[in-house]
Amino acid sequence: MKTKGVNMFEKKEEMVSNGVAETIVGTSVKLKGNLRSDGDITIDGSVNGEVKTKGVVTIGPNAQVIANVKAKKVVVSGTVQGNIEAIERLTLTETGRVYGDIVANVLSISAGAIFTGKSNMMEKIKQTDIEPVAEKDEIEEDIKEEATPKK
Repeated sequence: MKTKGVNMFEKKEEMVSNGVAETIVGTSVKLKGNLRSDGDITIDGSVNGEVKTKGVVTIGPNAQVIANVKAKKVVVSGTVQGNIEAIERLTLTETGRVYGDIVANVLSISAGAIFTGKSNMMEKIKQTDIEPVAEKDEIEEDIKEEATPKK
C-alpha cells in the first residue's frame, strides 16, 4: 500500500496557528459586542464590536467582521470593516477583504485580496499593548518570574 508523502518544507500561510482555536464563532452565529481572549479565535460568522487576543485571529472566507481587530497574528479570508493591528503578522488571502487601516510587523497580501485603507509597517509592537484577559497582578508576577535568572 502506497501512502502519499508530505513535504515538510511546504507551508500554507493560512495555517499560522499550531493549535485548535479556543474560541470559535460559527457560521450561523451573529455576535455583537467585544470579544477578548488570551487564546486563538476563529470567526466564521458575523462579529460587530471589537476583537482582541494575545493569540491568532482567523477570519474565515464567509465571515463578516465589523470591528477593530488586535492580535498577535491575523489571517483574513473573509471581510473586515475596521482597523487591524497584528503584533507579528497579517495575512490577507486571495478571498480576504479589508476596509480599514492596518498596522503590522509583517504584511502579506495574496493576489485577489482587496485592501482599502492605510498600512503602517512597525518594526515591533509591544505585546503589552494588547489588553490581556488575566489580571494585571498575574502578568506582573509572570514578568518577574521571566526576569529572574535561572540557576
